[in-house]
Amino acid sequence: MIQSVLAQTTVILHFLWIVFIVFGVVFAIRRSRVAWLHLGGILFSLIINLFGWYCPLTYLEHYLQAGPVSGGAHEEPFIIHYLMPVIYPDVPERIIRIGEILFVCLNLVIYAGIAVKYLSRRNHPG
Repeated sequence: MIQSVLAQTTVILHFLWIVFIVFGVVFAIRRSRVAWLHLGGILFSLIINLFGWYCPLTYLEHYLQAGPVSGGAHEEPFIIHYLMPVIYPDVPERIIRIGEILFVCLNLVIYAGIAVKYLSRRNHPG
């Protein structure tokens, strides 16, 4: 029971992390300090995709879901049933990795534009 709750919680956290990574650049545009966490997250994403590694949450999810099943048919919890296809779409891994790398590069371009704008204002006030 507790293992199932932990597995579901991990899936929810993984989903929320993905949402944060996708939309987190808004924090940079709004000049929030949370942007530093987002920047670290996308750089982490770049590293794990360039090296072909998996997110640590993926390993934790697999570990927690591999627990013993007691009694007849095993039904997936509602959360896992609906969020897993979003977290792990049925697309070849190579395509997902290339897409994530391109996504990170796009975010880095946005961050660079924000940095240039900030530095130009700082050096030329008025």
